[in-house]
Amino acid sequence: MQNGRFLPAGRNEAVSQDQLQQAFRFYQAGQLEPAVELLRGYLARFPFDAPANHLLGGICYRLGKLDSARDHLVRACAAPGARAEMFNDLGAALNGLGDQTGAIAAYERALAMEPNHAVVLSNLAVVYRAQGQPQRAIAALRRALAINPNLTEAQANLRNTYRDIVSPWHFPMINDRPRNDAYHAAITHIVPGRRVLDVGTGTGLLAMMAAKAGAASVAACEADPVIADHAREIVALNGLSDRIRVIAKHSTALAVGSDLPQRANVLITETFSSDLLSEGILASLEHAHRELLTEDAVVIPRRATALAYLAGGANIEALLFAGNSHGFDLAPFNDFAPSLLPVTLDNVPHDTLSGDFELFSFDLRSKNFPVSESMISVPVTRSGVASVLVQWIRLELDEAAHYENRPLPNPQAENHWTQILHRLPQPVRVEAGGTVRLIARHNRQQISISIADYVT
Repeated sequence: MQNGRFLPAGRNEAVSQDQLQQAFRFYQAGQLEPAVELLRGYLARFPFDAPANHLLGGICYRLGKLDSARDHLVRACAAPGARAEMFNDLGAALNGLGDQTGAIAAYERALAMEPNHAVVLSNLAVVYRAQGQPQRAIAALRRALAINPNLTEAQANLRNTYRDIVSPWHFPMINDRPRNDAYHAAITHIVPGRRVLDVGTGTGLLAMMAAKAGAASVAACEADPVIADHAREIVALNGLSDRIRVIAKHSTALAVGSDLPQRANVLITETFSSDLLSEGILASLEHAHRELLTEDAVVIPRRATALAYLAGGANIEALLFAGNSHGFDLAPFNDFAPSLLPVTLDNVPHDTLSGDFELFSFDLRSKNFPVSESMISVPVTRSGVASVLVQWIRLELDEAAHYENRPLPNPQAENHWTQILHRLPQPVRVEAGGTVRLIARHNRQQISISIADYVT
């Protein structure tokens, strides 16, 4: 359990008290079976003794006997004089049994007795995290660490909960020099004297670029309140709190008059997924044009394009296809293969079987982005076995600044956006001079590709 403290209640029977104390000594020495034997004998005489039930419940928990642990801890908590530690340990047993509601109730009882019990707060946070309530978990963990900054389990739990909110790709994104340079060039050129709305601010980097470039005002929105708090801290650290307002809302929840004093005439965003669309960029732009931006507003980037080429090769097939291994045919497992796979293909040898071609291109100054489908004829430039379409993105920040993450054999810097592999139903042999006809579709959230036919 969370602690080894044991405070036996006073007894007239000196022998019984000695028995209880001996059981505790066995427990401290790690001799659990003798401790259990003594405690069972003791509880046969004093079945509702809180310290004895607490200790036996803790030993049962350590032995993985969670039902017995719960039963003894319930008795301990029902006794007069039950302590916060007993409810804390009951919470652990209930959580181990999958009763998260009961665990939360037990932890809350413990906190009602000792509001500053850091271990209980840390344990409560674990249940909140398991329930998909990271904000509540973080609040409890921050409180625990304010009480005891050296509580290692709370430190670890907080790091783990932060990872639920902030994916690891944020860090290569922060350090993606080509992306940052392209945005900086466009922002420096466009924003001086203008009202800026930064959508999905994250660290606040692009908002700070805009403020430094001379924007008249900068409003930066971030849907996650924990990330928004850190963005405010970063903005303050860099001395820009008087020029940037961080709003902890999704952009579609913003309103002029309450969140923004007036419509912005520049929108900056990098809320593009590696497959371009799945972070909801099109819907957020439609809302922004309709509710938050002036009619002539500039969008950075002004255009986003999904590009692709036909590819194959053993390295790619190994990522998406099950075939033969050691003489065994594993082909039925292909039923489980993903149709899309994010990968980084830089420095990965593979066969490029066509030139680059465009799947979809979006003028982000448009007010509406309907669902679309198109037929694309792809000339085969090299004979081989085609197994995937490799997709990447290109952003036109303004007329001069561009960014693209096409796979390269020797990239100068790692791009944080990966490429996307669109898996073909099965590998297809193609010959140079032939044509693969594709049907490309997007539903505003995702691009999908299918083969219409192949003409030799």
